Amino acid sequence: MVIVQEKNKELIKEDTKYEGRDKAYLDIDRMINEGLSGGTVHIRQNGTNIEESHVLENEEPPYEAK
Repeated sequence: MVIVQEKNKELIKEDTKYEGRDKAYLDIDRMINEGLSGGTVHIRQNGTNIEESHVLENEEPPYEAK
């Protein structure tokens, strides 16, 4: 049982190594999704505070300490 748990821990660690950060720039994605106004979407002066979609740039994997 201990070996299985250790194996599962390794699988979890490998599975969540970058938590998706190797595929998208999540800091900007988070700002877009949550909105800079606390997650509230509203219309002012013929425009919304959050647009329909944004292009996310490809990036290098995150820094990994050795």
